[in-house]
Amino acid sequence: MIQIPKEELLESLRLGYIEYRDCVITGSDAVDLAHVKGYCVTIEQILSAYSGVSKEKIIEIKRPIIGDVSLRRGKKQDSNTDYDVPTIFRKQFD
Repeated sequence: MIQIPKEELLESLRLGYIEYRDCVITGSDAVDLAHVKGYCVTIEQILSAYSGVSKEKIIEIKRPIIGDVSLRRGKKQDSNTDYDVPTIFRKQFD
């Protein structure tokens, strides 16, 4: 198993937030922003799952750089879809 010091991962996360902020400022396209967001979320998850870093510590790093912006994927709002009905049957009704 690869061992990466927690402090290096925290610094990588901080730099990822800075890169995201800079991409927003320069008007990068959605693909670039999605790439950086995915990188940051992945590092957050690794830190949380394997390094015991709390959500509060991650927020403490994130807030001064990008504020309370969520980097998680947005959920599509489709109020007409009943996910209790199997897909094959939903498609027949569309």
